[in-house]
Amino acid sequence: MKKKKWLVAIAVVLLLLGGLIHHGSRHVSTGPAEGVAIHQAAQGQATETPQDRPTLRIATFNIHAGKGRDGRRDLDRVADCLGGLDFVALNEVRGPQTFENCDQAERLGRQLGMAWLFTPAVRTWYHLESGNGLLSRVPVTFWQRIPLARQYDRSHRNAVLLGLKHRDRTIHVLLTHVNRRYDAERRAQLRAVIALYLALAEPAILLGDMNSDTEDPQIRQLLQTPGVSDPVSAMLGLEAIRQQAPQRIDWIFARGLDCVDAGIIDTGASDHPMIWAELRLPPDARPEP
Repeated sequence: MKKKKWLVAIAVVLLLLGGLIHHGSRHVSTGPAEGVAIHQAAQGQATETPQDRPTLRIATFNIHAGKGRDGRRDLDRVADCLGGLDFVALNEVRGPQTFENCDQAERLGRQLGMAWLFTPAVRTWYHLESGNGLLSRVPVTFWQRIPLARQYDRSHRNAVLLGLKHRDRTIHVLLTHVNRRYDAERRAQLRAVIALYLALAEPAILLGDMNSDTEDPQIRQLLQTPGVSDPVSAMLGLEAIRQQAPQRIDWIFARGLDCVDAGIIDTGASDHPMIWAELRLPPDARPEP
């Protein structure tokens, strides 16, 4: 009789443990969130600030959680790519792991002397999070995390809408990382992101990993929309881009901003190149009332 009770107890424990493992392994959306400030870090070594000049140096970088093409995880290599930038949109950012006390956006922000925000899209094992993030030397006046619709894939995605204050103007920024695995889901998420971007007041920037190349009909249509520019293509030309990033899926789109310079940096610090652009408010742009 005693042996039977022990077997029942063990069975109950195993069932509970199995339930915890099954529940913990689920990918759960972090949901929407918003705020009016981001985390601040001590200023870096540079004496020049974005407000001292008319341009903003921005970039988008899918950092692959700090893992380079050689399979080695080294966030210092990621940081080496980001020097001299005013704003960076980050994709595939990892939150604090077991026995760690900060997420990767915070680590990069502190190392570079930039303000940071981690905007996870998914949570698993009750505490592990991953998603998007940003680094900024420009004041962020508001931010909003917007979950993207999901039907098939267990990988949740989001978009982050925020305002940058530069030379008395608000620049609306939308950063995102859309789904790759299911084409129907990718198209639906991209459609929603583009619609939101085009509804924003100028000046406005859309950037991130779109998982869509130049042949994608929605990308082509966006590029044909009056007022929308692709700074990297404008500066480098399509042939140079094909050589540097033959399967380009990371984008920067701008409205109401002039392009001064742009380029692609690929050091192998991630499985994606970093895409950057230097943008300027038009000479006739007036301060907001």
